[in-house]
Amino acid sequence: MTKVIVLEKFKKNWSIGSVVTVKDGYARNYLIPNGKAKIATTKNIADIKVMEDSLLNKDNESKQLAQNTANAIGKLNFIKEIAAKENGELYGSISVTDIVSFLTENNISIQKKSVKLGGKIKTIGEYSVEIELHPEVDCSLSIEILSPKTSS
Repeated sequence: MTKVIVLEKFKKNWSIGSVVTVKDGYARNYLIPNGKAKIATTKNIADIKVMEDSLLNKDNESKQLAQNTANAIGKLNFIKEIAAKENGELYGSISVTDIVSFLTENNISIQKKSVKLGGKIKTIGEYSVEIELHPEVDCSLSIEILSPKTSS
């Protein structure tokens, strides 16, 4: 286990400047290379305390941007018409890529990993998909899947 000091919020319970213990591989392969944490040495902890205000301001800006994006997503309704069998089972499916493409068409740019879809949508109906834009900002997108037969 490795002790690291967190440089940005990315889990709900980890705040900027907190010292946490994580598995060695998680620290070595993800947190440190992606600039999310540093090894918790006394020098690094002192350096982070000095930089804490600028890190908090940066986090507040990203949180505000995420909130604006969440408001825009909340106003959208994703309606898709896909051929389906008599029992409502789709001949295709709706995946995370389809959702990200829809948002991109509406001038909203998010990462695929932000969409919490679970499995693909394979039947007609109405769905609500959670989108995590920031550790403190979530929203949901309404999705309505129609069959050409049911929409007329």
